[in-house]
This record gives sequence, structure tokens and C-alpha cells, in this order.
Amino acid sequence: MTAIRAASAFPWKPMAATAVLWGSAFPAIGIALPGYSPTAIAMLRIGIAILLLLPCLLRKRIGVLRLPDATRMATFGLAGMTAYQLLLYAGEQSVDAGTAAMLVSTSPVFVALMGMFLLGEHPGAQGVAGLVVALCGALLIAVTTGHSGGTLAGAGLVIMAAAAQATSFVVQKPLLARYSGTECTFYGSLFGIVPLLPFLPSTISQAATADWHRTAAVVWLGVGCTVLAFWSWSRTLSATTASTSSLVLYGVPVAALGIDTALTRTAPSHTAVLGGILVLAGVAITATRRPAQPVVRGRGAGAPGHNLRDTLTHRR
Repeated sequence: MTAIRAASAFPWKPMAATAVLWGSAFPAIGIALPGYSPTAIAMLRIGIAILLLLPCLLRKRIGVLRLPDATRMATFGLAGMTAYQLLLYAGEQSVDAGTAAMLVSTSPVFVALMGMFLLGEHPGAQGVAGLVVALCGALLIAVTTGHSGGTLAGAGLVIMAAAAQATSFVVQKPLLARYSGTECTFYGSLFGIVPLLPFLPSTISQAATADWHRTAAVVWLGVGCTVLAFWSWSRTLSATTASTSSLVLYGVPVAALGIDTALTRTAPSHTAVLGGILVLAGVAITATRRPAQPVVRGRGAGAPGHNLRDTLTHRR
């Protein structure tokens, strides 16, 4: 009976929705890029999200951002909205959608690395093995991309986007104890759009001349891949742990590959797919390891089970 309740309580639906919505972003970016620059796509995507959420603000469904949380919320917005999007769009100029999705799936590995280098966590032999396997997969994808029409620089930009995404995940987790997913998306978007404001004139001129289907792809990025996806992702984070929530990333490259193949009739090479399998295997190995024990660096730092997720969840 307990097992049945646990299974029914597991957030399968928001996790599946998040995987499909985020997976659809990669082919949508590929469709939009010939008509828009990376900065223009980011500007429009974030701007659309803000406009869609304004009614929630007017109806007071979005609370006031507390001053002590402003820095963390700004970091979430700049990392997850601005940096992630600009790096990913720039990378996808020379990397296909399926390959980009497989590289972005290394995000949980970066979360583990943050625990090692920032908090002194010991991932253990299993954690180290997972990091090595995922790294080998990412390198295999990058090298394959460089020999199949893409560029190593493009693959590197996508990997940097994965690191930015991982940072936003870690920073957002404590905020969800005090803010809803809608509030995080709204305030994160406000902070994220600020560095893009100087590109507003060029964005308007590009929108005036772009083909309708490229503009439609940008609109979908704002509506489906930002507002709806961050809402479902926030529901997932609120319902379970950060490490379990990161499992949703396993489904993102699968969804991206399926959607991209259906739309463009193209797919990554067999070697790139093998690299993607290695990445996912490495992430799985890392995610299923036993909780890490950090190095004692002060009062309470060495408490049992006080790992990266716990430290960031209780940090104010």
C-alpha cells in the first residue's frame, strides 16, 4: 500500500511534460536561428514570458520579491535565462538540435562538480566513475560534431550552456520554498532580460523581416519552452529532491531527437548517439550514488547527509 502511494505521489506528469517542452526547444531554436540572432531570440523569448505572466502580477498571484532574496533570484535569472540561452543559441548555429540536447544533458554532472569544488563534497568512487563516463561521452559528441559539419567551438558553447543551466537549478531550489514556480519564472525573466535591452532595436528590425514560421518558433520558445516548461519544472522540484528532479533531463534529448527527426528528417550520427548514451549513463551513475559527505569547514558543515542539495536548500 505504501509503495502504491509513493508511486502515485511521484511527479511523473510534470516530469514528462518538462522533458517534452524542453526537448521541443532544441528544434525550435534550429528553425528560428536563420531569421534571428541569438540575442534577438533570447530577447523575444524572455519578453514573451514576461508579457504572459503580467496578468498574474496584476491579479496579485505573483507576490513581492523580498530584498534578501534579490541576489539569489538575479543569479537564477542571469544564469538560467540569459547565459544559458545565449550560449545555447550561439552553439546551435553550428551544432544540430539532437546533438545540442545530448550535450545539455550533462547538467547534473556540473551539479556534482559544484559540490566537489565549492563545498568540498566527496562523490565517492561511483560518483567519480559517473563523472568520467559522462565526460567521455561529451568529448565523443564534441569530436564527432567537429567532423560532421559542426564545430568544436559550437559544442563547447553548448557545454557551457549546460553549466549555466546547472547553476540556475542549484540556485533556484531554495527559492521554491518561498516562491511559486510562476514567481520564479517572472522575476528570473525580469533580471534575465536586463542585459539584453541594448539589443532591442535590432530585435525589432529582425522581427519585422523574419519569415512567419521562424517567428512562430520564437513564440513557442517563449510560451511552451519557458512559461509552461518552467512551471512544470518548478512543480517537479517542489514535489521531490533536486537529484531526483534532475532525472527529467534523461528524457530531454530523447524528446529533442524525436521532434527534430520528425520536423527536419535529420538525426545525429551513430557515434554522436553513442556519446549521448555515455553521457546519460554517466549522469545515471552519478545521480544514484550514495549521499556525499562534505569536508568539515565550520560549524555544521560536516553533519551527516549535509550534501550540496541540503547546504543550498538551507542557505539564506
